[in-house]
Amino acid sequence: MQQNCPGKKFAVGEQIAVNALAEDEGEKLAASGYKKIILKIFQLMRRLVVVSIEERYKKEFSIAVNRVNINIAKVAATTFVILESIMILISYINNKDDFFKEPDIYYNGMYVLLFTVMFIYLFIFNKLGRNISGNNTVIWVCIISCACFILYWSAGIALLDQLSYGQIIVYVVALITVSAVPLFPSLTLLVILFSAQVLFIFFMPYFQQSVEILYGNYVNSTSFIAISLVISRIRYKNFVDDFHNKKIIQEKSEQLESANKELEDVNRKLEKLLQIDGLTGIFNRSFFDKTLKAEWDRCKRQSIPLSLIYLDIDYFKAFNDNYGHQAGDDCLILVAESLSSCARRSSDVVARYGGDEFTVLLPHVKKDNALQFAERLRSRIADKAIPHAYSPVAPYLTISLGVSTLIPSDQSSIREFILTADQALYEAKKEHNKVSVFQH
Repeated sequence: MQQNCPGKKFAVGEQIAVNALAEDEGEKLAASGYKKIILKIFQLMRRLVVVSIEERYKKEFSIAVNRVNINIAKVAATTFVILESIMILISYINNKDDFFKEPDIYYNGMYVLLFTVMFIYLFIFNKLGRNISGNNTVIWVCIISCACFILYWSAGIALLDQLSYGQIIVYVVALITVSAVPLFPSLTLLVILFSAQVLFIFFMPYFQQSVEILYGNYVNSTSFIAISLVISRIRYKNFVDDFHNKKIIQEKSEQLESANKELEDVNRKLEKLLQIDGLTGIFNRSFFDKTLKAEWDRCKRQSIPLSLIYLDIDYFKAFNDNYGHQAGDDCLILVAESLSSCARRSSDVVARYGGDEFTVLLPHVKKDNALQFAERLRSRIADKAIPHAYSPVAPYLTISLGVSTLIPSDQSSIREFILTADQALYEAKKEHNKVSVFQH
């Protein structure tokens, strides 16, 4: 006799529950796997169809595409206008009596229609092309509508050809041309081609009674649409890649140009620092020597006078020793500012020659004017009334100045010019607080 076993029943029930749970998990994993496969397929199709543009470039890219398309559209519209004019004229000359009779009237009507519409598009494109960025959206709409019209018109001609030839060559050529010549994103072109193909397929049975020819036309036109999409995507992708590469090169060039400009600014600042005396803020000895050489050559070529003033502070060592080095530095700064305030011409050069010695270079200044300028410098410093209790000359700071003026020539030299100014300064310092000039 069989006995009931609760433990065994519980184990069997638990196993059934585990199996059911495993089946549910398996179904979930399978569903998740299917979703991943579908997602990957969708992503692959999206990569094949969609060519992405960086958000920051979209507007500029759209303008670039419209610039290309509107130029192509102008050429195409002009070509159609000329060709259709010729076709209408030839048709009228050759078939004057049948021009308005079937089936010529249909073809002639299509020629006139294409001529008229293309003439209108040509006028619109010429007007919109004057401001592409401002008419960006309108241009895009007009380009698409023009492409659609060309396809619809070509499909209409192909339908008329079914009554006599049974060929769709005009429609096929239009499919390839619209796909290969202008620039269209794949999805946009797909909508354009699909709309034309739907109309073509819908009206074809009304013009072609042969089932075999119908089937052949459907297959051939659809095949060419697929080929056209591939051609268009390749061309559009190449244009996108070229655009991105140009933007990268442009940005790199701008970065390089910016870096070069910063480097030039740094070099200018560095060059200026190398020309400036660190304490007084006026030009240093190096800049003075370079400028003296340049002005000497210029004055020599033009036979114009060149004046040089040498000056130093009277008893500056006593000032420095008694008032301290900081007061001595402040004194040099004040003297430099006073000298610079007197030199108002851009060609005048005030420089610290060394220690408490300064120089002033005055191109195109004669001796008398140079003496007046030197006297103005001496008075300017005296008017400052900088206390100098340790000077035997005056209770305030004074300077002595030596002036030299000549017209540079082959018989003179820069070295002699400097020596004469130095000799004049030496004579002035015998009495101090004085201006002395060297007589050539």
